[in-house]
Amino acid sequence: MHIVIAHFGTHYVNNPGGVEKVICQLSGEMIRRGHAVTILYRDRCEGDPYFPLDSRVVQHNILFQDGKKIISDKLPVRLRALREIVRVFSKSGGQEMNARFKGRQYGMQIQKYLQKHPADVVLSCSVPSTKYVIDDAHCTAPVIQMMHSHPCYLFPNMSKAEIAAVRKCRALQILLPSGLKTAREFFPDLPVKVIGNPVYPPVKKAHPGDAKEKHLISCVGSLTKNKQQHLLAEAFGLLAADHPDWNVEFWGYSGHYGSRIQSWADKHSLSGRILIKGQTTHVEDVYARSDIFCLPSRAEGWGLGLTEAMAAGVPAVGFKGCTGVEDLIQDGVTGFLADKGSVESLAEALKALMDDAEKRTIMGRQAAESMKQYAPEKIWDEWEALLQDVSTGKE
Repeated sequence: MHIVIAHFGTHYVNNPGGVEKVICQLSGEMIRRGHAVTILYRDRCEGDPYFPLDSRVVQHNILFQDGKKIISDKLPVRLRALREIVRVFSKSGGQEMNARFKGRQYGMQIQKYLQKHPADVVLSCSVPSTKYVIDDAHCTAPVIQMMHSHPCYLFPNMSKAEIAAVRKCRALQILLPSGLKTAREFFPDLPVKVIGNPVYPPVKKAHPGDAKEKHLISCVGSLTKNKQQHLLAEAFGLLAADHPDWNVEFWGYSGHYGSRIQSWADKHSLSGRILIKGQTTHVEDVYARSDIFCLPSRAEGWGLGLTEAMAAGVPAVGFKGCTGVEDLIQDGVTGFLADKGSVESLAEALKALMDDAEKRTIMGRQAAESMKQYAPEKIWDEWEALLQDVSTGKE
């Protein structure tokens, strides 16, 4: 079976994102199982992904030919200005302008590649990618829509053209059962399959209940407004004076938002205890040192860092009402869920674990056990079955 993965929604080359991590893992596993895999992507340069990728996976940047860039991925200045005006009145209208222009640009290149290298099934990593493949490249191979965001946040903001394209897919994959209701409301005639992300056994295990000179609350993920890491900093600020043996570390890409958190820590004399650490290729060491993992996001499709930390045996804290967090943390069992957006409630949840080593040990052990339902072999079996069923028309 020749599986083509369409990745046209975000940057691909050297991107340490969750989507890219799952794509690399899935590609390698399908290769190991005897299938052929091609990753079609678009990026401003050619190159390899940030994460390890089996050398047998074919990679092709549709913006390039023979090492030279042949098409642009940017709208002309006039259309960009018009798009921004449209966005004021309609977010989906701006998205539709993007989709139409890029569709004309990308469609021909995707079509050329698929005519030369026919796919048995196409796995589309984003909704825009689906439109490019189905409507603009006129792909005749069956397409599976792969979801990395939660349907309740993504689907209401899709353009009419994107919704129409997804309806032409042969199946829709979502990460969590909580997305089923929204998926079926938008796509009642489309088979929907719940397949979570794989959670690998930890390279190193955490020991959150052990006596230590310094205890650690960690947060792994790009520092962004959606992840709301500033709320963790503020919650820790309420606890720091009474817990001098605790620190907070933020790991991940840090831009302007990360600088704001650092400035807040400096202003409140916490610069030595709230640490912006940047990116790491040894995240397993962070989990192994952690006593609590906190992900204070507003919304998540799936908290990759959260599941990795829990698998290592770290109790977790997040917010109620945050999909991809409240789906994974069992309140009072594997960690705590604070009232949505409340710094005070978040501080209370953290304090309950900071003050009780035995509770950290028990909840950490239960967190690790809960992640076994996402064992890689089980997840890859489900993916292989879906890909084979769709490629042979059995979905």
